[in-house]
Amino acid sequence: MNKDRFEKLLYEEEGNTLDFKKEQYLFSKATEIEKSELLKDILGFANAWRRATAYILIGVEDVQGGRGKIIGISPNDHLHDHALQQFVNNLTNQPVRFHYEAFSAEGKQIGIICIEEQIRPIYLKRDYGKLKKNEVYVRRGSSTDPTKPALPDEIATMRLGSSQEDALLFIQFCHVETEKPIGSSLAWESEYCKMPSKFSIPDLPSPRREIWQSDIYDQTNRDFYRELADYEYTRRLCQPVRLVVENTGKVAAKNVRIEMTASNQSEITALEKSNLPSRPSRDRFAKLAFLRGIRSIHRDPGDVRIENTSETLIIKADFGDLQPARRVCSETFYIGSRISQEIVLSVFAYADNLTIPKEFTFNISVSSKMTSMTFEQLKLMG
Repeated sequence: MNKDRFEKLLYEEEGNTLDFKKEQYLFSKATEIEKSELLKDILGFANAWRRATAYILIGVEDVQGGRGKIIGISPNDHLHDHALQQFVNNLTNQPVRFHYEAFSAEGKQIGIICIEEQIRPIYLKRDYGKLKKNEVYVRRGSSTDPTKPALPDEIATMRLGSSQEDALLFIQFCHVETEKPIGSSLAWESEYCKMPSKFSIPDLPSPRREIWQSDIYDQTNRDFYRELADYEYTRRLCQPVRLVVENTGKVAAKNVRIEMTASNQSEITALEKSNLPSRPSRDRFAKLAFLRGIRSIHRDPGDVRIENTSETLIIKADFGDLQPARRVCSETFYIGSRISQEIVLSVFAYADNLTIPKEFTFNISVSSKMTSMTFEQLKLMG
C-alpha cells in the first residue's frame, strides 16, 4: 500500500472491494465465535464478484458521502500476517490469497487486509464459530451475511468464471533454510558497526624470510585486515532473505519476473549472494579476489539481481515458467539497515500471460543498534 492509493480508498464507498473497520478484529486469545467474524469477512471478499483487489481498512470510520475518518489502532493491536495466514488457510478448501500489513497515516496506525482476485469458490472444511463447512460466503454490497451463502447456481458460475487465461501468482517471504512460506512481513535485530577507515588499517605484515628468498614466495594477503573489517561489518548488518512464488491458478504462468522496490534507501544495504564478503584468509592465494562477484552466465529460476540508484533500490528475480501448483524459491539475498526503521517494499509480479501486474506490499522491521570497533579489536578477531 502506498499513500496515494490509501488516500483514494478513503474517498471510496464500501462495497465488494472495500470495507472500513473502526476497531481491530478480535484474534489473539479470542474465542472461535469472535474469530469467525474476521474469517467471514475474508471469505466474503475472496468469493465476491469483483475485478480488483479488495481492502479492509482497520482503524478507519466510514463517512457516508465523504472521506473516511482515520481513527487508528494501537501498534500492539496489529495482527501478525503469518499467524493470520495459518489460521485462515488451515480451515479452507484451498489457500486464500491475501495478506495483512501495518500502515501509518496521519501519525496513526492502520491495519490493512488485502484480498486478491482468485479462483473460487472458497469454503470451510469444517464448522468454525458461527460459520458452517461447505457454505460459500459472499460479500454483497457492504456486508457479508452468513445466513445467505451462495446458492448452487451461483457457485457453478464461480467455477466457470475461474477458468481464466491470466496467471494467478502468490508471493511471500520464505524461510531461508526450510523454504517454508512465512508471509509478507519480516522482523530482525541488526548491528551497524563502525569500522576504522580503510586508510587507517595497516597491511598484514609478511613473515620474516631469509635474505636470499624472493618476493615470489610471499603468500601474505596484505589486505587481510581490510577484508576482515568489510566481512565483519556486513555480517553484523545484513540478514538473509528469500522469496517464494506459487502459481495458484489453473494455467501455466509464462516468464515470471518479480521486482521489489524501496525508495529512500540511503540507509539500506542490499547484496546479491555472490557479492557477500566471505571470511578472508591470510594467504593471498587461498581465494582469488578477482573471482569474487563473478556470476555464471547460466541463469537458474529464482536468480536475483540487485540494482541501486541514487533514489531507489530495485531487487529483481526471474522464475521462468511456473506450472499450476508449482512453487519456486528465489536464491538468497541480503538486506540490512544502518538505522531502525520499517522498510516498505513495493512488489510487482509480471508474466507474459498476466494482463495487469500483480502488486503486493512487503514490510521488514529492523531494530538496529550502533557500535564501533577499533583496529586492536579487529586484530583479535583475525
